[in-house]
Amino acid sequence: MLPLNDSRILAQAINKPLDRFPVIRTENVDEMKATIAEYYGDVRLEVSGNSDFRAHGNHCQLSRVGISYASYGAAVSHFYPSLSPSYAVPLAAAGAGWGKSAGRAIGVNRRQTLIGSPGMPGELHVGPEFEELTVQLDASAVRQALASLLGAEIGSDLGFEPVLNLEDPTNRLWRRLLQFLIDEVEAGDGELPLAALGEIEQALIVMFLKANPHRYSARLHGQPVAAAPRQVRLAEEYIEAHWDQPISVELLSELSGVSARSLFDSFRKGRGYSPMAFVKQVRLRHARQMLLSPDADTTVAKVAFLCGFGNLGNFAKDYRDAFGELPSQTLKRVSGVG
Repeated sequence: MLPLNDSRILAQAINKPLDRFPVIRTENVDEMKATIAEYYGDVRLEVSGNSDFRAHGNHCQLSRVGISYASYGAAVSHFYPSLSPSYAVPLAAAGAGWGKSAGRAIGVNRRQTLIGSPGMPGELHVGPEFEELTVQLDASAVRQALASLLGAEIGSDLGFEPVLNLEDPTNRLWRRLLQFLIDEVEAGDGELPLAALGEIEQALIVMFLKANPHRYSARLHGQPVAAAPRQVRLAEEYIEAHWDQPISVELLSELSGVSARSLFDSFRKGRGYSPMAFVKQVRLRHARQMLLSPDADTTVAKVAFLCGFGNLGNFAKDYRDAFGELPSQTLKRVSGVG
């Protein structure tokens, strides 16, 4: 993340998305251009009405996903000769605009947006009311996830269709999961558990691959080859031994020697649940053991964090569904704490 330079800071509206991760506040177009280039590659920035230009930029960088917020207070056009080595998805938090990707003009609004592919030219044109949330998905992580899902080597160019339909059910879920991630990193009440954070990033990448057409889509949605029972057991044993660490599609696929799709399909058919549902079961079981054997420092929040649950409300619901009582009730019953 770029540090804020005091000379850049101007009076801005508060409570913008990702304000915990400030990058720039400026009325200088060249300063904003240099900041954008740090994250998205070389850019030509053209502004209509420079006197109205008041840029507000934030950026949160995770291991495989980056999320930026930007507003300008003026009509702005971005021209990218070649995007940085990530897939870039600009989302309209307010207002609407349009852009170009793969030579096609595409509206950027609440119903659709564009996918900018790494190494390809692109454009984005927005009005003064536009507020932008842009998601960057690391291209190598996207390719690795797809290779694991297919259980095969793939080329470097995935050939995504440039239009992303935000009304597609999977993309709606993708957008809600992204908002959940933003809310969590903005909360400021402690870091997300490493396991939960890595798995949210992985889920965003896998949903992106499944919802948006690319040259491997037919193979991705075809019938997977069944995994052998011993391969399912290997995955279960790994999950049992590494429940407190991030568990990814790539790791389970590599360990079992089959594609992630085959493994997931065999889990559902043979066990009645997915591998990630089994991960949750194992973590809930460990959480219950901690709550049933508390020490003086045990709290529900601490147990949830140690067991990889990033949201206390979701943890309480999952725990009650599994054990018939809230985690706070378990702790109170065994510790006698009112």
